[in-house]
Amino acid sequence: MKYHNIRTFLVVCAVAVTMISCRTSVMKNGSSLSKEVMVQTLTVSESMLLTEREYVGVVEEGNNVLLSFTAPGKVLKVYVTEGQYVKKDAILAEIDPSTLENMHATTLASLKQAEDAYARLTKLYESNSLPEIQYVEIQTKLEQARAAERIAARALEGCKMIAPQSGIIGKKMIEQGMNILPDQPVFSLMNTQAPVVKVAIPENEISDTHIGQNARIRIQALKGEEVMGRIVEKGVQAHPVSHSYEVRIALNATVQDLLPGMVSRVYIQNLPERSAIVVPNHAILPLDFGAGYYVWVLDADNLVHKREIRLGEIATGGISVEEGLHIGDRLVVSGYHKISENIKVTVTNE
Repeated sequence: MKYHNIRTFLVVCAVAVTMISCRTSVMKNGSSLSKEVMVQTLTVSESMLLTEREYVGVVEEGNNVLLSFTAPGKVLKVYVTEGQYVKKDAILAEIDPSTLENMHATTLASLKQAEDAYARLTKLYESNSLPEIQYVEIQTKLEQARAAERIAARALEGCKMIAPQSGIIGKKMIEQGMNILPDQPVFSLMNTQAPVVKVAIPENEISDTHIGQNARIRIQALKGEEVMGRIVEKGVQAHPVSHSYEVRIALNATVQDLLPGMVSRVYIQNLPERSAIVVPNHAILPLDFGAGYYVWVLDADNLVHKREIRLGEIATGGISVEEGLHIGDRLVVSGYHKISENIKVTVTNE
């Protein structure tokens, strides 16, 4: 598939070059161009390649929190719907507080009674008119009353469902008038501010994949928008069927309109760097009948020679060449549509 894509790309380039050559080979009056051929060259050198592997990823929310009330009750009001964005500390729903209000009032009355008894007995204790064991007992009852009042107050506050973070309501599992139980899930709140991309890595490639490696994510649903990220989680248990391991990639930048479930192309730099000769795409020409590829090189006398090459893979800045070129070769990168074997040319960029 890799060589087929390279071949298709180079054939298109060759057709374009041929059309340009035909159009520019004759002047308006029909006379030929000057015999002096001018070209531009590039001295071949080694480049460091960052080899990437391609995977399919799925966007996930940063986390998904299941929300529930801490006390039973009847739902009085629901303020949000599925898919709605809410800010942190926003009220999502509330239950009937009447029972909990009565419980809090009872504990508050007991607390006041304990505080009054403590104040009275403290005076007796300080005047040595009260045994110490009784004074310790009233202190204990006062602490118990305070704890009971705090529990009741906290339960009363729990009648209102407060968003613990900003995010999107994923699921709404209650309606007005329902009776709910403690710890019964009523909402799922998805944190979409810090989404991650989940990728399945085959078992024969997981050893090359590590936390902290860079990744390039192309999101097809957002017109191919690209964003950089890095691996933040690496799974340690393989999928029982596919024998792949899940990794999660955090994005380095915020992407507008990015939603959970979107499919993306992920390019992870999980292969070591290696040196190679990289040639610009437009300097590579196809041989006849699909027999391979060639480039034009110059010798010390600026004579042009055809050089067959064997291509590697697509890289930054062009295509790597595995055979046919050497470091120091002078490669023709412009004007090659006007040259042929063993003609002398003028180099304009040296």
